[in-house]
Amino acid sequence: MPSQPAPRFWEWRPSPAQWTAIAAAAVALALVAWVAWHQGRLSGGYDSTVVDRERREARAQVDVLQRENARLNVQVAELEMARQLDREAYGQVERTLAELQAQLSSQGGDLAFYRSIVSPADGIQGLRIHRFELSPGADPRAFKLALTLIQAMRHESVASGLVQITLAGLTANRPSRHTLGELLGRPRAQLPFSFRYFQTIEQNVTLPADFEPLEVEIEVRSSKLKSPVRQTFPWKLPEAPPL
Repeated sequence: MPSQPAPRFWEWRPSPAQWTAIAAAAVALALVAWVAWHQGRLSGGYDSTVVDRERREARAQVDVLQRENARLNVQVAELEMARQLDREAYGQVERTLAELQAQLSSQGGDLAFYRSIVSPADGIQGLRIHRFELSPGADPRAFKLALTLIQAMRHESVASGLVQITLAGLTANRPSRHTLGELLGRPRAQLPFSFRYFQTIEQNVTLPADFEPLEVEIEVRSSKLKSPVRQTFPWKLPEAPPL
């Protein structure tokens, strides 16, 4: 049997005029779709002019806020610097105030001291013991004794004489006494003085290893005195200043 020829499908080949018509129809369809979309946005309340204006206003607001933020940052830095300067100034004021208070206290003590020489509160004139002080030395058993004598109200002549200092305490839990001369290796030694207004007598001593001092007995003898002046002070070192 002879072979049959293959069937041929229908083919449509548009002409140039048809292509032009198709393109025009596509453009028209796109235009209709865009108009419909635009009308839909308008009907939904969308206005590009309003949106553009709002966008510009938002950008302007952002610029304003950025400038304000920069200004506030500068102000914060200035305030921080001012606070630091105020803190330093306040610290300087505190230090100056402490110095002035220390000077005032010192001057007050000096004033009381000189007043006790010129016009003592008790109105009693003559030679007297004004102050006794202790301070530690370089060695744990070494100390400095400082005794201040004054002549109250009577300054027409010089006061002179001798001071005997005796330390009373315990040795092996038993009462014991050591004169200043004994501690210095000169048993009969005493401290001389000679002044018109006041004099501070200082003497370094080293205590025996087993001796615990409790009191300091002071006896002042002078030709101006009818009887020796005696006074007892506790053995007490000054407190260390706070750190």
